[in-house]
Amino acid sequence: MLYRRLTASLLTTGLLSGAWPLAAAAQRAKAPSRPEPTVSLNIPVNVSAPFPKAEDNLPYFDDFSWREFIALTWPVRVGTSAPFPRGVPDSKKKYGDVSVPGVWETWKADYELFLPDGSAPADWQSFATPSPCDGDGTLVPYQKVLGSFARYHGFNQASMTESGGPLVSQNGQYVRYETRVNQAEYKYITNPGGSHPGPLYLVKNLPGNGSANPPLKFPSGSVEVKASWRVMTGVPDKQRKRYYITQAKVLDPVSGTCTLADVGLIGLHIVNKTPTLPQWVWSTFEHVDNVPALPGESSQAAPPYSLNDNDPKTPLSEMGKPISQCNPPQQHPAPTQVVRKRPIAASTQQTNKAYQQAKGVKGTVWENYQLVLTQWPVGATDTFPSTAQPQPQTNTANVATETWVQDSTATSCMGCHSVSNNHQYDFVWFLPLGAYPRHSEPCQPQVASATPAAQPSDSLAAPLPAAPLPAVERRNKAVIDLRDLMNRTKQGQAAAEP
Repeated sequence: MLYRRLTASLLTTGLLSGAWPLAAAAQRAKAPSRPEPTVSLNIPVNVSAPFPKAEDNLPYFDDFSWREFIALTWPVRVGTSAPFPRGVPDSKKKYGDVSVPGVWETWKADYELFLPDGSAPADWQSFATPSPCDGDGTLVPYQKVLGSFARYHGFNQASMTESGGPLVSQNGQYVRYETRVNQAEYKYITNPGGSHPGPLYLVKNLPGNGSANPPLKFPSGSVEVKASWRVMTGVPDKQRKRYYITQAKVLDPVSGTCTLADVGLIGLHIVNKTPTLPQWVWSTFEHVDNVPALPGESSQAAPPYSLNDNDPKTPLSEMGKPISQCNPPQQHPAPTQVVRKRPIAASTQQTNKAYQQAKGVKGTVWENYQLVLTQWPVGATDTFPSTAQPQPQTNTANVATETWVQDSTATSCMGCHSVSNNHQYDFVWFLPLGAYPRHSEPCQPQVASATPAAQPSDSLAAPLPAAPLPAVERRNKAVIDLRDLMNRTKQGQAAAEP
């Protein structure tokens, strides 16, 4: 099914006006059906997609995703004095060396961009930024902080306000989320140039909903990541060995203080804007032990699982109320029982196996991670995967990051982020949601901007208003439109149940 909202998004990025790069690629010499694994510290710049049929190109896009994952988790070069190198791979270290952070972990975190008073962030190579942890002064170079100046941010999934609730691992710990951006994206946000009136970490300089500010257009090479972390308290050593584990200062939003804890990576979104795919390439990885594999899946998963107690009689958890000042985190929350709703594509499983067994990956902790989805724009108006292809539908969600939106491709990566693009944010949500003054939720739900339909339709985003709105209202309108998408999808799923 071709989404009218996605058509508008693709028109905005200009793909209806020129030749589609995949069609040109199809004219090249015949390529092998599956590329060989590449273990390299270089982040891939573009996707080689040699076939005219989207599904035939899945191995090439999945290969691109794995190459990104390896380059971003490559051990980083660290410095002992300012200016500190950030995001620079250490060519002297082997892949799988976890004595230092990975490349992406030294990119700028969202709390380095969105300061409490809207003040200017520090330079790229600086850590001279206030810490979200009360009493800590400035950040310690290369030390991870799982927290935010919006104290309850990082508990709830997908930054969808009350649309997404928290996740609790089987050891009774809240899963925590962080967002980071590379230097190209950071530079654009802090100094967009052109006719932009000022830095984009301020709501008043953002576009959309009748604003005179120009639409966002991130440069090619912009990359952002969102990670899901499991606090490893009480996890046995045998199980811990299967995870990438680092230390982080974890914020208690009630007291404002941080505690040092071991955290294990269980999910990683990677979004990369390439020269030929300006709607970005969307890749998402999980730890193999998040949930049991579905029947027929080829997986290295083994219990005990992070998000499932391995008892098929245990009922699945319903989405909980989002963590907020009105609903603070519990001291002893009940674990969330999670399953994967749709299988990982068979071709993606093949690519996973090839990379997990590849020289340089096999024998490292990274062989315990798997790609669960690559999504990209197809032609002028569609995506792969979409609600139309493939059939039957395959997985379009990360169980650690998108637990509650697994049932419909309408809420896949590009499905949700196309709503952002309709508000001229170039498919990026974290920026308008975090920009100063930050969007905050009242204790009572807001009224949606349109009555949700009984079934998701081709036009899931509410129409844009003709009259200009004040800056904060423009941003809030985009948030409410995303909520409408979620509500319509939920109602459509309920209507489809027998």
